[in-house]
Amino acid sequence: MVTRLEVALDAQELAGDQRALLDLIDKLQFAQLDNVKLPQIVVVGDQSAGKSSVLEAITGTPFPRDAGACTRFATEIRLRRAPQASITVSVIPDKNRPFPEQERLRQFGGMVNTNMPFEQLMRSAVDMIAPKNIPGRFAARDILVVEKRGPDMPLLTLVDLPGLVRNANNDQSLEDIRTIEALSDRYMKSSRTIILAVVGGNSDYVQAPILTKARHFDPNGSRTIGVLTKPDLTESIGLEDKFIDLVMNKDKRNDFRLGWYVLLNPGPREAGQPWPTPEERRRTEDAFFNSGKWAVVPRNICGTRALMQKLSVQLQLHIGKHVHVLRKQIQKALDDTDAELQSLGTGKDTPEEMRIELVELFSASKELVIPAVYGFYKNPPKKNFFRVTADPRGTPAQNLRARASEENDRFSQRIRAHGRKLNFTMPQPSGEPDAPVPINHGKREFVTSEVEMLLQQIRGSEFPMDPKPRAVYMLFQSYSENWPKLAQEHKDNLGVVCNEFLGELIDYAWPKRMREPLRRHFLDPQMKALMTKAQQELDLLMQDQNLEVQPYDPEYEERLRAWHISSTQNGARYSEAEEVLEKMLIYYELAAKTFIRNTIVQVVERHLLQGMYGIFNSVEVLGLSNEVVEAIAAENKETRDRRQTLKVQKKAIEEAKDICASLAMRKELRAYAEDAPEDGESTSDDEAPKPVRRSTSKRSRRSRQPSSGEFTPQPQPSRGYDDNTRYSQPQPPAQQPPPPSTHAPSTYGPIRPEVTVETDHVTDTGYTTRPPQGAPPPPPRPGKVRDEEGRAYSPTSTTRTPRGAPEQYYTNGGGYSSNNPFGSDAVEFEASRRRKPVRG
Repeated sequence: MVTRLEVALDAQELAGDQRALLDLIDKLQFAQLDNVKLPQIVVVGDQSAGKSSVLEAITGTPFPRDAGACTRFATEIRLRRAPQASITVSVIPDKNRPFPEQERLRQFGGMVNTNMPFEQLMRSAVDMIAPKNIPGRFAARDILVVEKRGPDMPLLTLVDLPGLVRNANNDQSLEDIRTIEALSDRYMKSSRTIILAVVGGNSDYVQAPILTKARHFDPNGSRTIGVLTKPDLTESIGLEDKFIDLVMNKDKRNDFRLGWYVLLNPGPREAGQPWPTPEERRRTEDAFFNSGKWAVVPRNICGTRALMQKLSVQLQLHIGKHVHVLRKQIQKALDDTDAELQSLGTGKDTPEEMRIELVELFSASKELVIPAVYGFYKNPPKKNFFRVTADPRGTPAQNLRARASEENDRFSQRIRAHGRKLNFTMPQPSGEPDAPVPINHGKREFVTSEVEMLLQQIRGSEFPMDPKPRAVYMLFQSYSENWPKLAQEHKDNLGVVCNEFLGELIDYAWPKRMREPLRRHFLDPQMKALMTKAQQELDLLMQDQNLEVQPYDPEYEERLRAWHISSTQNGARYSEAEEVLEKMLIYYELAAKTFIRNTIVQVVERHLLQGMYGIFNSVEVLGLSNEVVEAIAAENKETRDRRQTLKVQKKAIEEAKDICASLAMRKELRAYAEDAPEDGESTSDDEAPKPVRRSTSKRSRRSRQPSSGEFTPQPQPSRGYDDNTRYSQPQPPAQQPPPPSTHAPSTYGPIRPEVTVETDHVTDTGYTTRPPQGAPPPPPRPGKVRDEEGRAYSPTSTTRTPRGAPEQYYTNGGGYSSNNPFGSDAVEFEASRRRKPVRG
């Protein structure tokens, strides 16, 4: 039978969104994202509290009970509406398992039929995930999924956790108990988890560890729903009245804002006896809750139907509140997954596929080398290799040409500053135009000690007074002996610059697994070859320094003539040794310019920089042997498994992203999410919650009393909760005139007529959220003012009440707001249980 709540949701055209909300959580559960805490309902309780009976009551399907089946890991129960009834079983494998094991678990499961009974399928899943006699079987983080579809199924997802155990036994060791505790704590501490705390009526609930945990992780009771099972056994232990007070929220230590519910467990069955049908179970529940002391308990918290209705509505509202936060976290998870997949690269199986991948990577790398070598640093499309802003740490390694230019400048300066064997200090001439050139005593000493001695020692068969042409070359070779060392350092420095550039390039453009093999098998040999060629070129330049070739430069003759003139002014004379030294110094200056340029052009440019341009030539890949190709591009098993896991995860994230984007754009959910506090975003799930003391201040108590003239709902004939979720005894209905048939226009759309929600045999009559026409307007709330159109707003907020919106409406602990996206029937169903006037 379809309830009026579902009809209201269908009429609001939100039935598809209800399914999408749950599908979103299913996808995120499958993706197992560490940074996304899921809004979900978790079933927790002691091992003997009757959790299995709760699941059986909700699903209408008996679960295997022998040997502790289905209690060794998390089990997700999904209920979905479909024309045909079906049950399927599957496994969401732990993402930390090796990928082949993930695939084996992912392929397990199927649909329950006559050839594969549900009980047999469940046992097979348990044995596959956490077989007996295997240490750590309770530590399995795989999730067993049971999905039941049918025309009468509610839209609901529950996560059932292993039952809490107090003492070790043959089946569960102390380590297993600690593991179960840690698993329960991991789920319960999340601020986005609704705790379904199951307590059995076969023992005093003060001894139930689940209530202690619930109070620890949810101190104010805002996200806990209590469920009492086995109420028929409370009389036998003499605690019937105590348990009745508990479920009616009269126990202040266990007062849950979302309320308590009572389920009657089926009695023991004989072998072969069929499981009771939902109708049989309802008749049994009606008979029990309509007799004895339990007759005082409100019917809207008794039985399976009431619990299912509460869980379905509460879960959808809970998920809807977190849609916008989830959307941001899903996008971040997708970005992180894409980045990791890109770092792993694309896996290939054959040498031919690997060779093709290398060709593509070589081509992409060359696109980055060209602008780096030629110095225009323009990023290719969809690349951001080169910086567009200055680097405060210095020229980045990506800017190869700029760094090479810096090193060339330093080399030129070092040749001019430190290339000479001796550095003669030139005296400053006076300012008088006819003054003689000052004598450089350093040069005079060098002429006497070195040049004249050299000329004396290299005499040959020439006639006296004849020049000795080799003397200039011999002096030059001695004077420029520092050049080879400086040139060698410059070549080595440029090698470091090129290697740093290659390091940045492969870190950016190449998969992580290929970087070290690429260095070892290709780049290092290539760079070694380039450096060898550069060294050979430099050696040739050094040999050229020993060649005795006269300078073919007019500047040499001009400078020598000028020196002759200045040295013979005022009748002065110069010696042969002084002339030889001056010729060598002029030749040195001219040769230094040539050496600097030759070193930069022939060594650095020809072999290093231009070599970088050709190092990623795709043709080189064709010449690589299969062994080298596989050594570079092949991947290990861990990398392959990780990539496959990420691909599966990415698909689930993308599907979740599409669902979340669609939901976030719904105006109902958008308005609801904007009004709801985003506690899930600010609360750290890794920290234990701080105890929150419930307010009992005078101001709080005063706020619960309606002011004069305020629209106040009349007591209802059905039993329900007040604003503190404590039970209020039913009172006779007050006589009041029927509400008028017309209302003021509203921006929220047409006003629904008064709706009656049938719950078992008790009828709850709900009010609409509009006060009767003609009722006195409520006074403005303190601290609020009204604008020129009469709309109330707070001076500290930019949000104003929309025209025609009511200033009184009913809310509950997570259920209803004026922007409730799930229809007015859901509102009235919850409002019939708990009514809380809120002054606008």
